[in-house]
Amino acid sequence: MKRLKIRNIMIMSLVVIVVTMIISYIIESGSQKLPAVIRSDKVFMSAEVNGVLKEYSVTSMQKVQKNDPIAEIENAKLPLQLQTMQKEVRKYEEMIASAQGGDYLNIELLKLEEDIQNTRIDLEEARLEIKKIIDKLDFMEQRHIVTKKQYEANKKLYSNGLINNSDFEKVSDDYWKVHEDYFDLKGDSLIAYETMQTSQLIINTLNARKKILSQNTNMLSSKYFIDLNDIILDINELQEEINNLKIFSPITGIVTDINYRPGEGIDKGDVLVEIADLSNVWIIAYGDSKSSQRVKVGQKVRIFCSCSKKIWGKVVTVSPVMERVKSLSNSFETVNTYTKIEINFADQQEALKYITPGERLFVRIFFR
Repeated sequence: MKRLKIRNIMIMSLVVIVVTMIISYIIESGSQKLPAVIRSDKVFMSAEVNGVLKEYSVTSMQKVQKNDPIAEIENAKLPLQLQTMQKEVRKYEEMIASAQGGDYLNIELLKLEEDIQNTRIDLEEARLEIKKIIDKLDFMEQRHIVTKKQYEANKKLYSNGLINNSDFEKVSDDYWKVHEDYFDLKGDSLIAYETMQTSQLIINTLNARKKILSQNTNMLSSKYFIDLNDIILDINELQEEINNLKIFSPITGIVTDINYRPGEGIDKGDVLVEIADLSNVWIIAYGDSKSSQRVKVGQKVRIFCSCSKKIWGKVVTVSPVMERVKSLSNSFETVNTYTKIEINFADQQEALKYITPGERLFVRIFFR
């Protein structure tokens, strides 16, 4: 009796194994299990200002909501620049009030006259320098001509073997030294002439401005208004930079990458954080050459989540060509090329409870 019972159990176990194998074969023949990766749109959070990374408000793989704080950059120069510009605003406001009252005009005219006198001094110094250079240049030009003739004559003698190397080198050194001094002096003269021309141009410009200011105080006031508006625009841009020291998430998603550590220097444009957009999540499965023939758009897909949960999806695109892809995981079979198969979740909201963008898993595609 006991033996009969054991035999029945063995028969039943064998039947279960056979049935399981048959079912598995049917499933295997009518489907294909493939490695896959959860994909999503990504937002790259870049620094809008230079500075030092102060801190993160998030950690890797943390879910964030739209407008949640992400990171903060420190730049001590920006608040100081803002204070300086605000002082400039107050100064120009005072200058405008003074110019409109006529009091500031005399101060501005006196400053212009002082600038004119200083520039005239520079002009006179340039003229004296040119006179000295011209005197030296006349002398050096004659000397240059003489030494050049001596050099060319000795060069011929040396070529014909009539003088030794030592004598020729002495004449040659004398010539090239005079040559260098001569052309240096010519360069100095050009610089002095340019200085004269620049100084004269500055004097003419200052005199023209002095004339305009003397004729119309409203012009002075208008100029300060323009300068004030320029500073206010600069302040607005600077304030925007200060606001950008704090970085907030533009979307609801998951932090997938943090690229810098607190204390590291940051340049404008550096990507600090990558956030996966949870509003659009899908799967890319990687099949072999047979997959491109057997997998069709609309076929059902069983998705095996890492938490042992199984959810459904369907094929939406199948790549018509094989593409080179790096190894997905040590647990996946590595080949040189794959057929990329895009899969959408049947219920994306339900799927988000069990999967994470960037996660690697397996899917089974049913051919019928």
